[in-house]
Amino acid sequence: MKLCLMVTCLCLFFVACACSVSGSATDELHIVVALTLGERSKDTSSQTTTITVERDAILWKQTFSGRRNAAPSLRKEFQLSPADKENLRKLIGSNNLLVTDSIELSQDGSNYRYFRISVDLILGVKKGVINISGPRTAVEVKEEKLYQKTIIVVKELYRIMNSQDKSVHFEELIHEPKTR
Repeated sequence: MKLCLMVTCLCLFFVACACSVSGSATDELHIVVALTLGERSKDTSSQTTTITVERDAILWKQTFSGRRNAAPSLRKEFQLSPADKENLRKLIGSNNLLVTDSIELSQDGSNYRYFRISVDLILGVKKGVINISGPRTAVEVKEEKLYQKTIIVVKELYRIMNSQDKSVHFEELIHEPKTR
């Protein structure tokens, strides 16, 4: 009787472990987005916004360096609903973002404004790493499929956060050059 009970307990233990391992591997969603806006000049400065999705939460953090170094970093946390989580999974899959790819445009001169997008994705056992950078006036990058697909996921994260806090909104990274 004790042997039967012990064998039953061991079987249940192994089934529970196998289910939790197989369920978490296919279910896992982890996103880290870093958006940097900066200026290279005698007053070099930058602002980096990091958005991290883990489990059922979104962590938004904004830090400053350079001339605004005295500004304290900002931090907010948001809830991620099961529906929003599923929508993010679908956007990542349908936009084929589980790749390693980059777009790096050169920056001319010593005085310029720049942007950088860095996205690390984990969906189940698949991973993706995307890096895009260049001058803030590089409107041609908006035509690149990698940029368009990456921005869809970034804007969706901002939509989710903005629904909980109206002060958090997406700032366009690329602007038309100013004519003089």
